[in-house]
Amino acid sequence: MEERFLKAGWAKGQPGRAIFLLVVTLLMSFVICAAQSIRMFGDQFGMQVMCMIPLAFMLGSFQVSKVIGGEHVPQPLKGAALMVFTGMYAVLVNYAMIRFLGGGTLHPYVALTTVTSIVTIFFLGLAFDFWPFNKLSLPAGIFLCILTAYIIGIIAIQFSDFSVLSYLPGTNPSTIGPVPFYKAGGPFAKFYAPFGPVLWERAAAYTIWCVTWLWIFTCIGKWPFSKTKMKQPLFGIVYTIVIMLLAWVTQIVAVDVLKMEPLKFNMYGIIIVFGILMMLLIFQAWPGRLISSPLAGGFVNLILAIVLGFIGMAFFGSFFEWHFGKAYAYPDNVFTMNTFMLGLLFPMWAMYADFFEFWPLPPLPPPPSDK
Repeated sequence: MEERFLKAGWAKGQPGRAIFLLVVTLLMSFVICAAQSIRMFGDQFGMQVMCMIPLAFMLGSFQVSKVIGGEHVPQPLKGAALMVFTGMYAVLVNYAMIRFLGGGTLHPYVALTTVTSIVTIFFLGLAFDFWPFNKLSLPAGIFLCILTAYIIGIIAIQFSDFSVLSYLPGTNPSTIGPVPFYKAGGPFAKFYAPFGPVLWERAAAYTIWCVTWLWIFTCIGKWPFSKTKMKQPLFGIVYTIVIMLLAWVTQIVAVDVLKMEPLKFNMYGIIIVFGILMMLLIFQAWPGRLISSPLAGGFVNLILAIVLGFIGMAFFGSFFEWHFGKAYAYPDNVFTMNTFMLGLLFPMWAMYADFFEFWPLPPLPPPPSDK
């Protein structure tokens, strides 16, 4: 009975396969979320799973599950071993970040440095195709790439100004003036955080929208850049500059013209990324992959991703309001949504696809390459 169920037509074809996977992973995520307070979920748990993302992304990108053990290590043993390894790595990184950057305490500067490092590793992978780390041995390439991402993330966030909270009520313009955050009189005055030239709320939103545009272009096969003959690292440099400019223009329109509060603008970027990851990891580029034109198929998937992302936001928000009650208020509501969509579901989907190879469902060929 179980074998017939798992090998039925829906298990091999979309969208039945994706719907099944979504139901299973969402139920698991809701159980994990329901077992925690909003503070624990958004802080300690969120930090731990975020620390898993760089290594999970690297191992999946280099298809380590196919390299290590081959066919001699069966599923789910291979997937479980890779997940435990990734979890142990994340514990060490989490400890190091809190100990050396946070002075022994997890606070916003530490969390946002981690986010910036994750965004950096996505750019190293998706924009630069892991150049030059792909020229090294597998272990050296993976860990040097991760180390480089953290170094760049730490340097980049020094341009942020953590001195004040500029939008305390969650409105733009704020109904009250800026209040101390890391400077004297603020809740984190005793901890280090940079007082750079860019307000941290705007810097955080800009960082997320850089990676949002990165995933948008990934969804459409890196068009029109894929039509050029540029090689690495020139391709990655041009690609990154264009994306950074698009993110800058998007933020000006949203925050300065439309008066959207930066952290909410940040969340909308994450919602779009969430939808794209769902289309690429769970739906495996269906239905766009059925269209003869890869570009048209990519745009179809992008539109569906945006729609599914905002449907997910409404659905998840209803659950959070029911579970967390009055605690689900700004800015914790934004952090909770972000943690759930990308901090929990993304690594869960990535590890299930790359480590467990969708076990016990029958494996499928990967989505079409964007190269």
